[in-house]
Amino acid sequence: MLSDAIEEIHRELQAAEDRHEEEMRRRADVRTVDAFLLRIENLIENRHAEVPLPLMDEIVRFTRPFSRKLLRALNKNVTRDPVRVLDVLFDLQQLLLPRLLVA
Repeated sequence: MLSDAIEEIHRELQAAEDRHEEEMRRRADVRTVDAFLLRIENLIENRHAEVPLPLMDEIVRFTRPFSRKLLRALNKNVTRDPVRVLDVLFDLQQLLLPRLLVA
């Protein structure tokens, strides 16, 4: 009887840990977009005329699996204008946020 109770406690602890890990995975994409938004906002505040190419490449790679439309918008931005990148990131954020509510 005691061993059954201990096993049940272990199962409940594992289930709680699994739920926590799943929640963290669902939030990871939104946290990534938030980090990109912050970096682009800093560029705009510091009056940078363009997004550095490595950052732009990182944003493009991240966006690719989520939306072809947003990916095209990034690729059409040949001047790497931070305001246009910011717009795309806001749209991507709006695309990802409903996924947090589902589950």
